[in-house]
Amino acid sequence: MGRDRSYLKPLLNNDFVNLGFTNIFGGVSKKPFESLNLASHVGDIAENVRKNKEILQNNLGVEKIIFMEQIHSDKIEILKIHNQILQPCDAVITNLKNIALCVMVADCMPVILYSNKCVAAVHAGRSGVLKHIISKTINLMKDEFKADEISLFIGPFIQKNCYEIGDLDLKEFNKFVVLNDKNKRCFDLKSAVLDEIKNLNLKSVEISKICTHCDKNYFSYRRDKITGRFAGWVYLK
Repeated sequence: MGRDRSYLKPLLNNDFVNLGFTNIFGGVSKKPFESLNLASHVGDIAENVRKNKEILQNNLGVEKIIFMEQIHSDKIEILKIHNQILQPCDAVITNLKNIALCVMVADCMPVILYSNKCVAAVHAGRSGVLKHIISKTINLMKDEFKADEISLFIGPFIQKNCYEIGDLDLKEFNKFVVLNDKNKRCFDLKSAVLDEIKNLNLKSVEISKICTHCDKNYFSYRRDKITGRFAGWVYLK
C-alpha cells in the first residue's frame, strides 16, 4: 500500500471544514501510476483506482467522495443532493455536510475554497485560469449560499520556472509570461491567480510552493506524460 496513510493528513481540520491534498503514496496502483492514483482515464487498472478512492474515503471518514469529469472549462456545478449526478465541469460547490469534493491534478492547480456555509473544489489549469474559473466560483458561492469570509487554498502545482509554453500567445495574460533560467517562455499561474482574486475580499489565501514538475512525491503530466493524478479534497463537517 505504499507509505503510511499519514500522508493523507489534512492541512486544515477545524470545527467546520477539513481539507488537504494527496500525493503519490498510500495506494495500490503499480508503475507508472504508483501508487495512489485517483484517475480512471489515464490507463490505470480500474479496480486499483476504485481501491485507491476507497482508501481515500475511508481515511477521511466521510459519507461520500465526489470527483468531477474535468474538461478544462469554466463550467461550475452545485451539488444539492447526495445522489446527484454532476455534469462535466471543472468546479463543484456544495453546502452538504460529510461529502468530500475532490479535484484531480498532475500539474494544474488544485484549488480549494471554503467558508462556514459552503465549500468548493476547482480544477484550474491554464485554460481554467484564462477563463477566470476561480473568481466565477467564488462569486457563485456568494450568490447561491450568501457565503462570506471565503478562504482559498491552492495545493501543489507546476511552478513558473517549469511551465514552458513555447510561442503560445496568451493574449491579455501575456503579462504573466516570464523567462526561466533556460531563457524559455513560461506561464506564471500563481501571479495570474493572485491578480484575478485581488479585489474579491477573501478571508485568507494560501498557495503551495511545491512544484509538481520538480517534486517526485507528486504526479506530473509534463514530467512523465503517462502518470496518475493526485487530488485536493474539502468537506464541511
